[in-house]
Amino acid sequence: MRGVVVAAIITVLAIFTQVPLLVGYVPVIWAGEEEWEAPSGEKVTIDQLINGKHVVEERIMGNMEYYDGKMITIEGEVIGDIMYRGDYAWITVNDDPYSLRKSLEEGGDFVGLSNQGIGVWVSREAAKKIMTCGGYKNKGDIVSITGEFHRACHEHGGDTDIHAANLEVISSGYAFSHPFSYGKLLAVMVLSLICIYLYYLRHQKIKKVIREE
Repeated sequence: MRGVVVAAIITVLAIFTQVPLLVGYVPVIWAGEEEWEAPSGEKVTIDQLINGKHVVEERIMGNMEYYDGKMITIEGEVIGDIMYRGDYAWITVNDDPYSLRKSLEEGGDFVGLSNQGIGVWVSREAAKKIMTCGGYKNKGDIVSITGEFHRACHEHGGDTDIHAANLEVISSGYAFSHPFSYGKLLAVMVLSLICIYLYYLRHQKIKKVIREE
């Protein structure tokens, strides 16, 4: 009986918080072993992931020594905030499956791992091109960044970053709403009533045992 109650509670939480149940859920890592399709539509093979070609951030993090000091190009969504530092600024560019297609906030499906972001050091002038940063309420601008990758940047306390030589906005960001899901509310209410009913049955059973004794 206790197991049924626990299972019902977990289901309620999963529905209400939009967290996927682990049963049957297999993360899909975006960017296949053979090729990757950039938002611009260009298909890039592994042999082209260097010196001005598009590089998936997942590959950078797995081969930092190889890319260290090389000029690379990444494409992704600008997320968080733009942090200005004099004539320069920090931005975070994210190219996980949710940044380059319909995000979870917009009602997209669970399609893989998230938060594959990297800090990018850009000029203030380049940062001014960015109109929208991604977050809970917004889809951020999709940008193409070309710059030098640093595994441990000596200018920025050993952080991993990219010093941008060029920034281009590929597509503009936009705001989106979070409509209330009455279906999920109904599911939560039904499952809650089931939990209460099961608890009531258990309580009655205990009272009956006590009376018989």
